Amino acid sequence: MPQFYTLPTAIGEAKIANAIALGGTIEITKLAIGDGGGTLPTPDSDRTSLVNEIRRAAINTSVVDDDNPNWIVVEQVLPPDVGGWTIREVGLYDADGDLIAYGNYPETYKPVLSEGSGRTQTIRFVMQVSDTAAVTLKVDPSVVLATRQLVDDKVAEHAQSRNHPDATTTAKGFMQYGTSEETRQGTRTDRAAHLAGVKAAIDDRVADQDTVDTGTNDTKFVTPKKLKQWATNWVKQATETVSGMLKVATKAQVEAGEDDQTAVTPKKLRWGVSYSFGINGYLALPGWLGSFIFQWGKKSEDYSSGEVSFLIDFPSECFQVHVTDASSAATLSNIIMLGISGITNSNFTFHAMTANGTPTGPGQFYFFAIGK
Repeated sequence: MPQFYTLPTAIGEAKIANAIALGGTIEITKLAIGDGGGTLPTPDSDRTSLVNEIRRAAINTSVVDDDNPNWIVVEQVLPPDVGGWTIREVGLYDADGDLIAYGNYPETYKPVLSEGSGRTQTIRFVMQVSDTAAVTLKVDPSVVLATRQLVDDKVAEHAQSRNHPDATTTAKGFMQYGTSEETRQGTRTDRAAHLAGVKAAIDDRVADQDTVDTGTNDTKFVTPKKLKQWATNWVKQATETVSGMLKVATKAQVEAGEDDQTAVTPKKLRWGVSYSFGINGYLALPGWLGSFIFQWGKKSEDYSSGEVSFLIDFPSECFQVHVTDASSAATLSNIIMLGISGITNSNFTFHAMTANGTPTGPGQFYFFAIGK
């Protein structure tokens, strides 16, 4: 028995048999490689995963072998920037994430450029099945790399095909000989005349500027140039009397309040406004309304002098604070004056005294402050 070989797993055999019986297919999407945990593994059909998987990526190419029609040959290209490990095992996974086939691999070290050597390496996996039509191998062209052999094959295939441009009066290319009858009758169409006819047909399908401006034709094409010209002529700046387009104002334009050709969005209109309404509350206005802040409250104190904190700090300056007594009639009769001192951006100090100048507690009082 060979030392290196691949075989379908139990799950893979069951899925392939079921696909053949029901006329369906299984979709192989990924090829995984591993280092076998440091030793060369022996393939086992009961395996559901690699011994130690180190990389799983999309299939690069897949073909049915020309000499063995029951062999599906799958390839994956490892770019120079992956590696730093020894490859000892490979596996194929389907779209459900099940391991369909498993095999060991001749110990091959894949270097990376940071080690002083790098190379692009192709990993080839051969899976034998009884019916290749039951297996679909999905290749994602956006993530795969082409091998040099694949490129050479495609170039050779193209060179031997008839998939080449026709000759023109200014460029080389394919041409077809006319028959003697066509030559005698002159029935073969001159290519230049044919191209001129095609161009005329295309021109007839492109709308002219008047047709674009009118906007009623629904059968002709509009070129980008004519569309831009229409936009330049018809899409105008909106005014108080003319409908049109408007730019959205910046926050600086809203704050300055001078521009009359841009629109203010609800978000910018609301920008800088905050409030809390109640017995104790505040209202902060946006910059375009002066950034003023109003604060008010009701305090209950039983001493003649004390510090009162604002609900929010004034960012720049507190201009004024006013206090009004809110005590009961009995307490109010003893008070002749309420005063304030020590106004800061975050608090102030109140004072209360009787008619003979004796400090006394006001009981309750209101305050109102303004700043910005």
